[in-house]
Amino acid sequence: MQKTARSIILYVPLVTLLMTSATVFVPPFDKADAWASTKVGAAAAVNTEAFGAPPGAVRKAKLIGDNIFYNERIETSGTGLVQILLNDGSSFTVGPNSDLVIDEFVYDPDSGNGKLVATFSKGVARFVGGKLSKKKGGVSVKTPVGTIGIRGAITNINLAAPKPVFSLVFGDELTFSGNDGTSKRVYQAGYSLEVGGGGAGVRRTTSSDLTTVQGAISSRPGQTGGTSSPPTNQRVEGSGFARVNSDLGQIMTAPPPKPQAVQSTSLIETEDTLVQVQKVTEEQTVTVIEDEIGDDDVEPTVDVRILTAGSTFAPVWDGNRVVTAPGAQGLLGGSTGLNTTVAFSFLDVTSGGATGLVQATIEGNKVAQFVFEGDGTYYYSQAYTDKGNVVQEGNASKVPVVPSVDTATDGNVTSYAWGAQQYNEDFVAFAHLPNITPEGGPSFDIEDLIVGFYGIGTDFSNFGNASDPTEVRRYTLSTDPTTMFRFGTEESDGSFTPFTTQALFLNPLVAQELGTAFLSNVGSTDLLMIENVPDTLDQAHFLAASFYIDGTGSSQKSFISLAVGDVYLDDSNQYGAMGTGRRGSHRMAASQTAALYGGGIDTFTGPTGGDFFGSNAQSFVFGADFSGPEGDSPYGDSYIDRPSGVDRPDTLSGTLHVGSLDESASTTVSSLSRTDRTLTGYAAGVLESTVNYYDYGVGPVGYSSTGPSDFSVTFDSSEHSLGGSLTVRDTNGLDADVDSITVRFGYDQDGSGTWRAAFIDDDTYAARNSSDASATYLITDDGEKVEHEADNNPNTYFVSHTLVKSADGTTSADDAILGGTTACTCAFLEWGYWGTSLDYDDADGDLTSPEQRRDQFHLGTWVAGDVTNSVDLPNSGSASYAGHAVGNVVSNGVQYLAAGDFNMSVNFADRAGTATISNFDGRTMSAIVNEQSIANGNLFSGTLSGSGSLTGDLNTSFVGGPGGNHDGVIGNFNASEGTWSANGIVAGEKQ
Repeated sequence: MQKTARSIILYVPLVTLLMTSATVFVPPFDKADAWASTKVGAAAAVNTEAFGAPPGAVRKAKLIGDNIFYNERIETSGTGLVQILLNDGSSFTVGPNSDLVIDEFVYDPDSGNGKLVATFSKGVARFVGGKLSKKKGGVSVKTPVGTIGIRGAITNINLAAPKPVFSLVFGDELTFSGNDGTSKRVYQAGYSLEVGGGGAGVRRTTSSDLTTVQGAISSRPGQTGGTSSPPTNQRVEGSGFARVNSDLGQIMTAPPPKPQAVQSTSLIETEDTLVQVQKVTEEQTVTVIEDEIGDDDVEPTVDVRILTAGSTFAPVWDGNRVVTAPGAQGLLGGSTGLNTTVAFSFLDVTSGGATGLVQATIEGNKVAQFVFEGDGTYYYSQAYTDKGNVVQEGNASKVPVVPSVDTATDGNVTSYAWGAQQYNEDFVAFAHLPNITPEGGPSFDIEDLIVGFYGIGTDFSNFGNASDPTEVRRYTLSTDPTTMFRFGTEESDGSFTPFTTQALFLNPLVAQELGTAFLSNVGSTDLLMIENVPDTLDQAHFLAASFYIDGTGSSQKSFISLAVGDVYLDDSNQYGAMGTGRRGSHRMAASQTAALYGGGIDTFTGPTGGDFFGSNAQSFVFGADFSGPEGDSPYGDSYIDRPSGVDRPDTLSGTLHVGSLDESASTTVSSLSRTDRTLTGYAAGVLESTVNYYDYGVGPVGYSSTGPSDFSVTFDSSEHSLGGSLTVRDTNGLDADVDSITVRFGYDQDGSGTWRAAFIDDDTYAARNSSDASATYLITDDGEKVEHEADNNPNTYFVSHTLVKSADGTTSADDAILGGTTACTCAFLEWGYWGTSLDYDDADGDLTSPEQRRDQFHLGTWVAGDVTNSVDLPNSGSASYAGHAVGNVVSNGVQYLAAGDFNMSVNFADRAGTATISNFDGRTMSAIVNEQSIANGNLFSGTLSGSGSLTGDLNTSFVGGPGGNHDGVIGNFNASEGTWSANGIVAGEKQ
């Protein structure tokens, strides 16, 4: 915006700061002597006992209009006040018992270039920046505790306080370089630097900070600022001031602190709060200080990023897949919706506990947001009136009944609204539902949802401390707002209870099918972020997952979601951001095929920059952002056979989640158990394929490993990452094309791509597909290799079963699959779940299928340990093992996961033993196992049999643990009986 000469009109009390005439004296100068003159300014206003001592001259009292010279020392007595106006328009207002020296002043009025250096050794002062302060590094003030840099700002300096305090009252930036090497930066008005014995710290500016300085630099009764004829309001009005004030007259608008949307103490989460709002109308006496500013410096507004759904949505890669009700699918900010910055105006709060209010009109609807101190979440109902007032009821647990309005004072209600707000330091986010109809029971249209957020980006140049330990940061992630309101409960009294769930990145249409009972039991990791270094978040790895398996047999539903990646800095090395691929899968009913997940998850950039907000990166917004380079690229759910009623547009969605740092839950990395190791083992899963469903009519096919070399995973604590691969085989020969499928996850084989996994501790880790598409491939029955499409993600996920506690019943006796089993809890071996969605580039025609092939696995299983080489196993003695079996079942066309108990005994002298899987989906099966010869590790295999015609095979390997090299046993199994089949993994511990 073009800068124009305007006057800052400062609000002051009726007893003015320093009584002056409306025009301020500025000594004349021209370009020729601007750089050489020793006269740097003038005394614009003086009250008793202010003195100056130019270099080589005697000390004498200062009078209004006196020149100020380079290197002149300005002192005040216990009652003295002086305002120094420098040639660039900067000013110092110096309070009692103060000492100031202008050490250096050079200024070219044409270019605006130059430099101001001053020493302020004691007392209280206010600095108002002029043209030199517009340049970075243009103004420095040296103090006994360090040097402050001031850029485009009004700054209070208080050296008389018990601890020196430097406050950014208004403007861009205040920096501090302490004598002890401390460096700090304040970049938002309303914050102060306090310097104590432990260095400098940034904190909120208190009312005491402001009133102490204001009182010190304000005139006393009878003082006149050095003029014999103090101006009255009438004299100012008739002075012709409007003609020299850009024809703007006396603008009754203060240069407020940069508008904020949060404060710093907590909202009381008890009774409902009634807040009434009215527009500001007041008159105050003014003091004028000339400055060169733009309109954007004085507008009482705050920029808020706004997202709405629009009337339609179509992804850029498929214009024919049009969503006609995008709000119901969480598609906010894409296609015809709003994804923009809106200026919200500040209004006045006249009652209640709010500290501020902002309002704007969005798509014809007034949207008001009250500002509270501290951090928290609350729900609200609002009434808007024809007098421009807003009446709000707030509650921490539900949306209250719509507020009553006194029409005589507040006006007639024109509309109602509901909403939710989450706030923290330098951050506020809200979901707002306009046009609520309370009569006859509340009703609303989810398509009208308006989401907005405001935040000041974290200053990563002044973040953390290199001497601090690295930590794991824990962020809670809020419920997606579409899900929150769409599945909430309308209460009989007219209130509304929003629905909350820990399910992340889940299509709201799928959420509807899974049901609120299911969603209420979904568990989540929160978002865990492991720092790479303590003084920045750059390259910190993160993961966020949610997971639940509900029910058994044909009534089972299942869901898993995952985001894993790292934090990176933008080109200016200023603002951190997170971006990753959405991974996971769900099965809404056992009779349906599963859906595998794709799409991007990103942090949203704030309206003024930054993806993290607050001094300690306390907040962010995470979800489907349609403003990036991929445009309208939503989440995608990929089915092999779409369930009835699920149309192609229904597979598109988006979610938003607000991340809030739980600072009390941070954990130092050094306190965690993180073991560098390479484990080998087994994997299994059920393949759903377009070819097997449509061309060959085979349906789902069981795949599993045949030996410990088919699976490998390596954990690297120095990189906070892991990488590996698994191979599963068509052991029953049901697939007409494929012999085996190999999937790579985490970092690549050459060690690159470490950000595609997160290794938090030995129980908490996850990975998505590696960046090397060629490492994921199939081998045909003829031995030909067909690689995954290079320009398409495999959408692989790989997680530990301990990632989300109780999601599968491992640690709880509920109706999840492991609820009735005695699961192996041996820490020396690992097991979990995996899934993938694969498309192949069959350029050479190696596949016989008549169309492009897509393969998908939902919640396959894996197990791994330190497999002992055969020659190192005992040659005598025996051992018994107990644990569990878990795997996938296909029964009469339905699919689900099941679990049972696993027992095994072995005679090492005979290299043989027996194994039993019992109570697995109502079946018991046994095998006699014998050692097989393999190049590495050990393998004990046998044929499974059970009641009726059940047949199958079992492969096992002994693994080392803390007590020896055969402390445990791992393996996998395949079994079938008529239209029933199963495959999975086994794990047991030595008894």
